[in-house]
Amino acid sequence: MYLTQTLGEHFIIFTLLLTTAVTLAYLLVMHYMITHLDAKYFLKNSPHAAAPSEKRVRNINSKFHLFTRATHTTFGYFIYALKILLGICLLGVGIAMLVLPGQGILTIVLGLSLLPFPGKHALEKNLLARKSVRASLNWFRKKANKPPFIFESDPHEPQ
Repeated sequence: MYLTQTLGEHFIIFTLLLTTAVTLAYLLVMHYMITHLDAKYFLKNSPHAAAPSEKRVRNINSKFHLFTRATHTTFGYFIYALKILLGICLLGVGIAMLVLPGQGILTIVLGLSLLPFPGKHALEKNLLARKSVRASLNWFRKKANKPPFIFESDPHEPQ
């Protein structure tokens, strides 16, 4: 009763509809991203891993790792900057969702995955070592009739 008198019932209904729409959009985007990744995406030697020459350049120019990209075009830098900006926004929204309604931890993980920072691979490896995370990722893939992900320490991975 207090909320309807203070904020008005139209504002409360609008807020509920907006949160529901954002949650559904978030789940659809997550589903799309997970189902369109290659099944070998999380393997160390997959084509998605950095090439050895790119790793050497990163080690030499570790101070400038933000600017070391495979494509040295203006458009490539623009896309890279947008990716970092999206990661920062998702990280901030995820932190806010820890106290507000929403998928806070998933949003934080998604934001961190878009950001370049030291220890990212170790954090990703730690998260993927959990059976619950692997099961959740593969549940999305199973619903889309896609093959399950193959992980580094997975005993079923092809040799």
